[in-house]
Amino acid sequence: MDALNAQIAALMADDDALLQGLQRGGPMNLPRAYEIMERFGVDGLVLGDPLNVFHALGYWPQIGTTRQGQPPTTFAILTRDPRQAPAIVTSHFIYYYTFVDGGPRDGVAAYLFQEAGDEGAERTVEPWAGLFADRGAAPLTQVEARRRDRTDVALRTRPLAADSGGALVNALRDMGLWTGRLAYDHDVVRMVCERHERPGALTPADNLLRWIRVVKSPLELALMRRGAQANAAAVDAVVAQVRAGANYRDLRRLFAVESARRGNRAVFMTIDRVSSDLPTSDTVRDGQSLFFDGVSHFQNYHGDYARTVFVGEPAAAAVRAADAAEAGWKAIREQLRPGMRFSEVSRIGLEALRKSGVGDLVTFGPHSVGLMHTDEPGEVRGGFYGKNDLTLEENMILSVDCPSLDTGIGGSVHIEDLVVITRDGAEPIHPLGKHVITI
Repeated sequence: MDALNAQIAALMADDDALLQGLQRGGPMNLPRAYEIMERFGVDGLVLGDPLNVFHALGYWPQIGTTRQGQPPTTFAILTRDPRQAPAIVTSHFIYYYTFVDGGPRDGVAAYLFQEAGDEGAERTVEPWAGLFADRGAAPLTQVEARRRDRTDVALRTRPLAADSGGALVNALRDMGLWTGRLAYDHDVVRMVCERHERPGALTPADNLLRWIRVVKSPLELALMRRGAQANAAAVDAVVAQVRAGANYRDLRRLFAVESARRGNRAVFMTIDRVSSDLPTSDTVRDGQSLFFDGVSHFQNYHGDYARTVFVGEPAAAAVRAADAAEAGWKAIREQLRPGMRFSEVSRIGLEALRKSGVGDLVTFGPHSVGLMHTDEPGEVRGGFYGKNDLTLEENMILSVDCPSLDTGIGGSVHIEDLVVITRDGAEPIHPLGKHVITI
């Protein structure tokens, strides 16, 4: 136990520095963002999805968690001009109650409002005196003083708007985005712009944001390493507990515990191709081959890691498939480099199998990982996203899924790691260890 605690402490050693990085601003790769906005002819971004607000500002709107599915009332705004700081549009209450706790973020312009809504005007109002009023019965706590000081600065800098629509319009005007081409991620932004007769053009932001996210900033790379290492350790901890008779559901619950123990939040674990929590009777059996594919995140940056486990003596067909997965992934790792396309990645793996005389026992599916499990731009096909044959770029995080899709081989086989694309190759962002484990 002492050794495990030491490993976890070492894993978490730099957590404060990572969180301080988020306090200074969003993890977004800003040079990449300016480049992509230039490429797509966009002058600015207005973002209300909590994930996108976090990416731009380093702040996850809590109201987006408590009121999922409702129109956003917190927005991040970023222009194509590198000299202009980003802005936040949010309510007086939320700014005081959650945003300022994340750090002063002195460079972020704050546009605050009183009520959610849009009456079509840009009225200002006086702050409600009863909102967290100081009764003077005791000194303010550290939290209370911090919140009051930082909120008062914001209110002295800009007047309080009556509603969210007015605050959004004020921000767009001030930031030079009332004209030009604006990318947005929620329809409420379009409705506000139309109601206030904004003359500029509008375009959906989602795929553009994915083009930004696919190449990581230094802070994002550090967060990815932290999340991936904890995720791999959590999967390994689950594998260490696998025995014949173990229930899949119990093992999946254990993954959530082991992820939390290391500061991550579990997203899912697929066991033996089963992702649903609903089956209650699936259990590990002696002689089985099965894989454990775990995804968890640290500060929204995801790990994705899979290992194949043989319980006792596996079937010969499962051994052949596992050997093929290892051989193909090794061949791919040795050749990864910037400029290579996803289709080439898959081809290298399949060619390695054919040279080994094992045909196509395994498939090889590359995908980028980041703020979501598959975090990459899609090829737009009639409103749907198809798989894009992306070109690898330096500072991309790449996963290559290596599963067998065959049945009747004695179970399931899959291995998976995360690597970062470097200037002239690729390197893992977590320890590789063993890809196939026998217990």
